[in-house]
Amino acid sequence: MIARIKTKGIAMNPLTIIPLVIFLGFAQQQSSAKIVAWNENIPSSLKPFQNNVQTLANLTQDNILIYAQIPQKTSIPTLKTNSAPTVKFTSSAILIPANTQEVQKLLLDYQHYVGLFPTLKTAKITEQTANISQVKYKVSIPTPIPVLNFNENVTIQHQLGQNSLASLVIDAPIPYAVGKFEWFRVNDQKTLLTLTQWGDLNQPKGFIFSKILNAIPEVKLGIPSGSNAFILESIKRKFSNNKVNNLQPGQFPVLALNAEQLEKILELSRTTSHPFSFVLPQTSVPYTHGREKMRFSTTYQYFPQSNQQLQKWLKPSSYQSIFPRQIKKVTLADVNTQEQDAAFKVSVGLGVLNIPFDFKMHFNYPNANENIFYANGGDLKYLKGQTQLIPNNTGTLLKMTSAVKIDEKAPFLLRSMRSLPYHDMLPALGANAVFVQKTQKLK
Repeated sequence: MIARIKTKGIAMNPLTIIPLVIFLGFAQQQSSAKIVAWNENIPSSLKPFQNNVQTLANLTQDNILIYAQIPQKTSIPTLKTNSAPTVKFTSSAILIPANTQEVQKLLLDYQHYVGLFPTLKTAKITEQTANISQVKYKVSIPTPIPVLNFNENVTIQHQLGQNSLASLVIDAPIPYAVGKFEWFRVNDQKTLLTLTQWGDLNQPKGFIFSKILNAIPEVKLGIPSGSNAFILESIKRKFSNNKVNNLQPGQFPVLALNAEQLEKILELSRTTSHPFSFVLPQTSVPYTHGREKMRFSTTYQYFPQSNQQLQKWLKPSSYQSIFPRQIKKVTLADVNTQEQDAAFKVSVGLGVLNIPFDFKMHFNYPNANENIFYANGGDLKYLKGQTQLIPNNTGTLLKMTSAVKIDEKAPFLLRSMRSLPYHDMLPALGANAVFVQKTQKLK
């Protein structure tokens, strides 16, 4: 769900800003640190696919693929109380039209991360051995209010391994975080690049960041997906431009998945209890005034319940129970037996900050296991989505596809969010992940 944080002219979307924190962090004070002894114990992204590169590559296609791994122990030497915690990693994958040597060269060129990752301003190697480097980064995100600008530093320790680059956060407001790139040859001019990472969101530092997570704890459910997508999208754009697929009126992008792949998605979502997501290529969506480019994400979540038990979550009347802290009022108007209009009033308090958000949506119900929705008023002009319940012998696979785009004529506070990185991609992806996981927690 998108919201605007309102205070004398600033608008920020937590699901757009926070992914930057996980990868690069925002440290309050920074000094050079000595290299930390660390035997990285991060699972391979291929582990859920029986270490088969081609299986994951075939599933990834032209998309960004994001999935969770089962909980496992890892090594976090910066944790003083428990340096070997059991955590749940999130992995992601893309296919790059380049050989593995080119991909490795890019990932090891830390100083040229500037220009690769949006908002990153400087990168300086402060400590280095044969295969280990500590790098001090500076991140800058301007806002309409100077006191709320992000101009911070972070130090990350990078360790080169066999076709992998592991990273350990040394000092940042997300003080305990690790990640690992891996690259695999698909053919001479195609590489499967993956990223597996985890960050402790329960011990944040920094006033604004802590306030956001305390006021909107649901955001934590979307951060792993958003963080992985932010990083891989930046790298993907380095090697190729997003192709644009033209959609017809009422059409949604289609994932070409066979029965075996769909069963694998169901299995991974069931065993991890987490969503399995695709960030799809750019699309062109027809509107009455012309076409608009929009970025859809598709998220799958397994539920042990039958599809009949889940049908209530297709109705906007249930959304207030999913987001009781944010949605203050839902007003419904039946158009006919298969169509319904809904008006939502949302409010989130962050102490000195206030988040008001009003939007209107139209829902269509082609059958008992599906809804189609789109914005028809309020603060959002471009929002389209579809939710489907796919019955299975052991339960139901919920599939949600959505896209959100803020138009140039939106209210000022909301429109200012367009200056943030990937504002057309991360909110829908994060909202999908939050929605399906919140729903899963409700009986």
